[in-house]
Amino acid sequence: AAPDDPSPVIQGFIQKYTDEYGATPDALGALGYDAANLVFDALKRTNGEGGAALRDALAATKDFQGVTGVINFNATRDAVKPAV
Repeated sequence: AAPDDPSPVIQGFIQKYTDEYGATPDALGALGYDAANLVFDALKRTNGEGGAALRDALAATKDFQGVTGVINFNATRDAVKPAV
């Protein structure tokens, strides 16, 4: 989530983060934001069910648009996303 990226999604995240914490987000802030939103998205798809259903929903995630880029998961459940 580069501060100079003009994307409305990224600029919205940076503004919310700055308003809340009084600083520009770093890489860990952006990655944490994406991680939490991945879980929220998977919980919606499982109607709040956790455990194996949540695990499977996360593994089935395709083309999740995060502030750090598009996120997918491979067959071994590793995140596949751009480095920059």
